[in-house]
Amino acid sequence: MEESGEHIVVGTGELYLDQIFNDLRSLYAQIEIKVSEPFVKICETVVEASSVKCFAETPNKKNKISMIAEPLDKGLANCIQDRQLFKPENRSILIDNLVDEFGWDELTASSVWSFGP
Repeated sequence: MEESGEHIVVGTGELYLDQIFNDLRSLYAQIEIKVSEPFVKICETVVEASSVKCFAETPNKKNKISMIAEPLDKGLANCIQDRQLFKPENRSILIDNLVDEFGWDELTASSVWSFGP
């Protein structure tokens, strides 16, 4: 329950939530329920380095990419979220910040393509 008096209902999808509210309206509460537009909040995290390296290649086998997942350094997530690190017009600022502030090696820092969508 929020401070405003609203109740937050969490579900796996819009159809699922529609069914829940239909059941509340008709079977259980038998009252009208005011429902706001649904919103999606995705919160995922990595707690330790992955033990499996993900690998993909293009159908013509000329391009290959591999990656592992590792937890972010403390404070890095906030810097990314606040858009403090990345300036598209000057990529060297990103590399310098990752090396100086978070102790990344230069090769790893220069491998970052982007943050988020």
